[in-house]
Amino acid sequence: MKLTTISVIVFRTFCVVFAVSAISSSSLSQNRELEPVLFDNDFRPIALPLNMEPGLNIDILRQQIGPRWHTMFSQIPNDFARFGNLTVSTQSIPTVASLGLLTISLMETDHHSYRSTRVLYRRSATFHEFSDYAVTLGDGRLHAGIAVAFAGYGLIADDSRALRTASQTVEAFLATGITVQILKRISGRESPICATRNSGRWKFMPHPGTYEKNQPSYYAYPSGHISTAMATLTVIAENYPRQSWIKPVGYTLIGALGVGLVAKGMHWYSDLPLGIALGYVFGKTIANPESSEIAEVSNDGGIKVSVTPSFDPQGGSGVRLAVNF
Repeated sequence: MKLTTISVIVFRTFCVVFAVSAISSSSLSQNRELEPVLFDNDFRPIALPLNMEPGLNIDILRQQIGPRWHTMFSQIPNDFARFGNLTVSTQSIPTVASLGLLTISLMETDHHSYRSTRVLYRRSATFHEFSDYAVTLGDGRLHAGIAVAFAGYGLIADDSRALRTASQTVEAFLATGITVQILKRISGRESPICATRNSGRWKFMPHPGTYEKNQPSYYAYPSGHISTAMATLTVIAENYPRQSWIKPVGYTLIGALGVGLVAKGMHWYSDLPLGIALGYVFGKTIANPESSEIAEVSNDGGIKVSVTPSFDPQGGSGVRLAVNF
């Protein structure tokens, strides 16, 4: 009986993770234009389909461009703007509707699904320990450590991609965290551990002082743990697309995190879809800053070369070269 219950819980959570990832990915792909990719995913130069002027300096194209120290902070306003443009576009209506339907469907079963998970947490020492370890995957200190590890390796090995991953991890953590905190303070949903009614009470726009004094009574929706974990995973997966193991392993850990959050009474299952979607979209947009120019080079003849990141709907990424005469 216990094995069946665990299987149902894990299967349900994994379905949420993959469904939200698919929904968010579909929305993002509808808002991109196919652009020429002049570098492969490892930033190795490939043949340029342009007739370049003799002597034009394009050495800059052969370098991986690392982030500046302030990029992780200065780009956050732009991240919010791009996120807003993406979510309010007409192409995103089916995605937003699907996300809402998934959340509402989970709300209908929140009380029973939480109780079954909580009972298992109390009765099974193994599941109890599993849940406690899983929740640490959403700890902000872990994600800060991941960023530090990438930064340290990038500095030691002079690896621009690792430095970029570190910077974007911090940027995604901050952008996602700010958004989640705003939504928590608007929704004011009770967490399961202190719920006064089935599926938790919603106390919209609680007083900031009241919120700070008793956060579990207001912070359930959406899940900040799972949103920051998803953002970090997405940034890493986007920067290392040829490491095919990252996504399946990462999504498995995200599913385990979701189960742990419910088991410990921190969140309902319906708190997870929006958290996953926020982390995925912020991670995806931050790791692919196509609107920001990386570099530009001009020669004395008035030719200007601009280099910007590029990715196509099939998931490829690279650099777009624009030549203005």
